[in-house]
Amino acid sequence: MLRLRVARNSADIDALRSPWESVQREQGSLFQTFAWNRLAARLFADREEPYFVFCEDDNSLAIIPAVIRQESQTISFAGEMLFDYRDYLACGDCGALGRAWQELALLDLPLAVTAIDRPNVSIWNQLPKQFFSRSPRLSSSEITADAFAQAHARAFSRLRKLQRMGLDIRQYSGTDGNVRRIYELRSRQSIPGELFHDHRRVDFMVAACAEAANRCEVFTLEHGGTLAAALVTFRDRDFRRFYTTYYDRNWARYSPGVSLLFEIARRSLVEGLSFDLMTGEQPYKLRIAQKAQDLYEVRATAMQVRDVSPAIYAAEHAA
Repeated sequence: MLRLRVARNSADIDALRSPWESVQREQGSLFQTFAWNRLAARLFADREEPYFVFCEDDNSLAIIPAVIRQESQTISFAGEMLFDYRDYLACGDCGALGRAWQELALLDLPLAVTAIDRPNVSIWNQLPKQFFSRSPRLSSSEITADAFAQAHARAFSRLRKLQRMGLDIRQYSGTDGNVRRIYELRSRQSIPGELFHDHRRVDFMVAACAEAANRCEVFTLEHGGTLAAALVTFRDRDFRRFYTTYYDRNWARYSPGVSLLFEIARRSLVEGLSFDLMTGEQPYKLRIAQKAQDLYEVRATAMQVRDVSPAIYAAEHAA
């Protein structure tokens, strides 16, 4: 029996929570969680109209967290500018996924999705892609915490200097009031067009961190009441993902943000966690990581979107 739903408001999305969380336990990243997608659909509904497609049959299940971007009239995936990795969720054979994609194709709109990290699977394999960026990473199986510290002795020397100057490393959960403080400070530093100049994005991150609670770990370097640097990170399966960095420009000559980043990377290795420095190949990231995950943009015409489903079914039949 085939069950198909298109969720276009918060109540419809709430009805998907149980199957969504069931399949997401086995796949995807924090950007595919029900909580983050539901929150994004609510806060950015005037920019990205939710069009979440759910399909299930006796052998498969699929969830496509699609949205219709109002300004460009294109299909994309939820998360506005805040989701580093986009993807659908699917389990079982390709039947439900193919039918869900057919439903999306009925919109007769072009597709624009940034960014994906699984370019060669199912749907993404059928659509035109181009390289977008990389996310620098390091696996805990590739280097020990001690070897990491030895390889970056100068960075840890700077950290010790900061500590001698009276700066302390502190840790908070995602529910702590320092989360809003960090994002408000980032907002004040930004200029129009930068990510957190937009206060709605600040509100999203504060709410997402609060929902994650202890899975959101906030690390700071503080001097009295001054926040010299901060990191907002998330525990996500075997990774610690470094989502946001902040530093007080009055302390810039001492590189407190980078020093804190090196220390929390070291602690991650001690805890057996790999770390992901997220999208972008800034020099300070490349100094820490030893490899990077390629990310891609998907750009497809409405006709190319329509042509995907037959390809899925054909691949399934051939298998």
